[in-house]
Amino acid sequence: MRSPLDVSSGHTPAWRKLLLTGILLTSCTCSAFSELPFSTQLNTWTEGASAHLPVPGSLDGILTTSWFRGHDAQPAAMIFSPEGLPGPAHTGREMLRTQGSLVIRNVTAQDSGSYTVVLETSRGRRSAMEQIHVKNSFPLPQLKTFPEAFQGVIQTELNYSVILQWMVIMDPEPVVSWTLNGVPCGIGERLFIRRLSMEQLGTYMCTATNSKEQLVSAPVTISLPTNVQPTEPEPMEPDPTLSLSGSAAISLIVAGILGAGVLIGGLCFTIIQSLRRRTSSRNVGNSPVS
Repeated sequence: MRSPLDVSSGHTPAWRKLLLTGILLTSCTCSAFSELPFSTQLNTWTEGASAHLPVPGSLDGILTTSWFRGHDAQPAAMIFSPEGLPGPAHTGREMLRTQGSLVIRNVTAQDSGSYTVVLETSRGRRSAMEQIHVKNSFPLPQLKTFPEAFQGVIQTELNYSVILQWMVIMDPEPVVSWTLNGVPCGIGERLFIRRLSMEQLGTYMCTATNSKEQLVSAPVTISLPTNVQPTEPEPMEPDPTLSLSGSAAISLIVAGILGAGVLIGGLCFTIIQSLRRRTSSRNVGNSPVS
């Protein structure tokens, strides 16, 4: 009995190539799917919250973890490398947690989409995909602040006190937490900064979570006043009238002397004329009458 791929069979060379190509494609496809099984899960987060993307809990012996933005593990879409280093798609808000899970702080609508995690395990390479949807929560709850915030910005001096307070009433009572530039910095409905320091400047947000919902406040940024930067004194320009020299100075001195001479001469002439008038008047008064 002859083999289906026997040279002497009735298959033409074109059929042989097509059959071989099909076998190779089937083999590669089966190998890829067995190596990279995907598990899709949709998670919804509120804008401004922190999204947590875990790795599959059913896998054991995880050696390294790398995260990518999108469906494919492309180098340009890498968020974290297997060594835990930030990749080209790292925005500064992503961080790795225990067992290789990914946390995205202060998520926005632009963060919605798919995320792929590639795991190197003791049994080979595995992959999983997470999908998140970030819903817009406008209008965001406003915080009560002291000093009062203007367009979400508090400008105050260092060593001054600042108070931020959550004002939304929720039932049941929520757990309230605070973040500074995405990093946790306190809990409770009120955040009291007794003496403001340089390390406490930045953007604050408040998150209130209960069993029914999660609310995130509008951001409030604490910064220094724009007019506190020291400025160097401008150089004093010498008085131009005091900086004359050469022929200009000589001319000015001569003109001053001449002016003073004219003034003195005029005063002397006036005095002499006055004395002459008095003398003439006396002579006329003493002359005999004929």
